[in-house]
Amino acid sequence: MNRLLFLGWICCCLPASLQAQEAARANGQAGWQDVCYDPHIRSIQLFKGDNEQSLPVLVLNAGEQLRLWFDDLSERRSSLRYTVVHCSADWEEDNLFVTDYLEGFPENRLNDFRHSHITRVNYTHYELQIPNSDVQLKVSGNYLLKVYETDAQTPAFVRGFSVVEPKTAATLRMRGPAVTGEKCLQQLECAVTHPSLEVRNAFRELKVRIAQNGYRLPQQPFPTPTFTDIGRTDYSQADRNWYPGGNEFRFFDTRNLEFSGRGVVQMQADNDGFIYALLQPDAPRNRQYSYERDMNGRFYIDAYRTSDRLTEADYITTVFTLNAPEPFDGEVYVFGSFTGFALHPAFRMEYNASRQAYELNTLVKQGLYNYRYVLLDKQGRIDWAAIEGCYAETENAYYVYVYFRSSHDRYDRLLGFFPTF
Repeated sequence: MNRLLFLGWICCCLPASLQAQEAARANGQAGWQDVCYDPHIRSIQLFKGDNEQSLPVLVLNAGEQLRLWFDDLSERRSSLRYTVVHCSADWEEDNLFVTDYLEGFPENRLNDFRHSHITRVNYTHYELQIPNSDVQLKVSGNYLLKVYETDAQTPAFVRGFSVVEPKTAATLRMRGPAVTGEKCLQQLECAVTHPSLEVRNAFRELKVRIAQNGYRLPQQPFPTPTFTDIGRTDYSQADRNWYPGGNEFRFFDTRNLEFSGRGVVQMQADNDGFIYALLQPDAPRNRQYSYERDMNGRFYIDAYRTSDRLTEADYITTVFTLNAPEPFDGEVYVFGSFTGFALHPAFRMEYNASRQAYELNTLVKQGLYNYRYVLLDKQGRIDWAAIEGCYAETENAYYVYVYFRSSHDRYDRLLGFFPTF
């Protein structure tokens, strides 16, 4: 397979930008979930400091930095730019002026990039730190980082991050199954303390968002207070705050191109040296829970015998197979941090009737990966349990975001962020 044919194969296997954008919006993902519209952009990571597994949340004016990493597989890109937009607690762009939340330049070029080497698939690796000499953030809240080529209204991809000004504290504990005999739902009790904050109406001024494994489950509403007191608001309700436990994430390891890592049946190369990783064929796990330690859906770029894993790790065609005697009533997606924790069209599987299995061949950079299968039914609802099962015993990490907006504020301030169990 020569270079031109290979690039053509990429464009055929991945959806066009407009198709990806329309599908993301149709699935209700364009707001909260991170979305990638450009089929050539891959391996997007946004994290704090040096911890690649951390969520992108900064403390305001604390000298912390976010780091953005991603790869561009296109060859005819002139340049890439970025902008930062302030958002509400619902992740909708608000009406603040740029000068209200940002000091510096609203649009900037991405100048920190390196080209891959000793790889079969060529790419350009980009990096960005925020804040930097061009962009400083002035207020707390949610932000969207948009990376684009010519117009910020048609970005290549969008990633959300948050800035917190710590003025509250929160406790979160799990009560176990929400209903007697319920084997799927995890019920959470949450309380927020705010002794130095004047809260006149907690129902209107406070918003609490609970995110599972770093992403908000679609259609999950803001919890409403059970009762309020001076300096404290409680969100523990017997009939609310239920979250589907899901199942542990699956795992594969493609760090070594010469040997099959965990979750990989075979590594093979075609006549031109392009690598294929055949993953272990999977089966639905909707009958019984089995604990397996995972990374809560995240991934880690790495490759054996490299001096710079970010530019020397190769992209290999990763083959996912999900055995199913009959097709499911809807669309099946591969889901994880490397898909943006979204049902991205590039990771939609096709049913092969002759093999009685769903299949997906897609480019994935070498490393360690968590993933699971998700069903999007014909009504546009995400069914977490149809393929993977759903169990209250599943280990999940939960995160609490506390927003505040008084009658005098023009935006939703983020006054607390708390990683929990």
